[in-house]
Amino acid sequence: FEGANGLSVIAHLKVPAEGDPRHPVMIILGGTAAGREVIGYLGDTHSWMILALDYPYRGPTEDLSHWDFVSIVPDARRALLDTVPAAMMVLDYLHGRGDVDTDRIVLAGGSFGALIAPAVAAAEERVTAVAILFGAGDLEKVIKANLPLSKIIRPPAAWFGSVIVSPLEPLKYIGRISPRPVFFLSGTEDESMPTAISRALHDAAGEPKKVTWLELGHIRLDAKEFHQQVLEACREWLVEIGYMTPDEAFILPD
Repeated sequence: FEGANGLSVIAHLKVPAEGDPRHPVMIILGGTAAGREVIGYLGDTHSWMILALDYPYRGPTEDLSHWDFVSIVPDARRALLDTVPAAMMVLDYLHGRGDVDTDRIVLAGGSFGALIAPAVAAAEERVTAVAILFGAGDLEKVIKANLPLSKIIRPPAAWFGSVIVSPLEPLKYIGRISPRPVFFLSGTEDESMPTAISRALHDAAGEPKKVTWLELGHIRLDAKEFHQQVLEACREWLVEIGYMTPDEAFILPD
């Protein structure tokens, strides 16, 4: 997608071959260039259309020295902030299609995407329901829990990082999604999103909301059993809010 302001974003679309003429949609916010990977892990999505949005950052992400990390901060911050208008571009596209059920557009943010999804949903009322998968509030504590730095360097680095991304702090936005339904899925063994800050995000959300805890660690894209548990929890919620029928299911590929 290309925006009038020069913003460019990559998304991956899965359209069902069968089903009603108008399909419900799940927009997935993942990580850098993760959209195609997420789509690949989904098999039969029944009548659902899936659109996976890549984080709009094109720079290096692996094997970074401390100096490399500092040098990419401006571009990474801009890409983070651009995720909100990027999602709006995607919603413009979906609303322009004739085969989308615009009353059932779910935004699902997982891990990194779960930290951005509240800001997107708060800014965009065309999102009709939100799923926060393995997310948390208080970005300073989230960053501190995930930085591979020494105990001495970690606190100031986490504070600096939280200042940079403060416009997206999930705790600022999660309450603004109500009265649209919100689903939280968290793992009791998730060290990347510790229990206390996960609960802080849950508590800050308005109704209607559903919170589910599974005996899982953080997201594992390569584990089929992990996917099965997550998809079943999401399916139960979608049935509860009337977005799926009890006989529908997302079926993983063999």
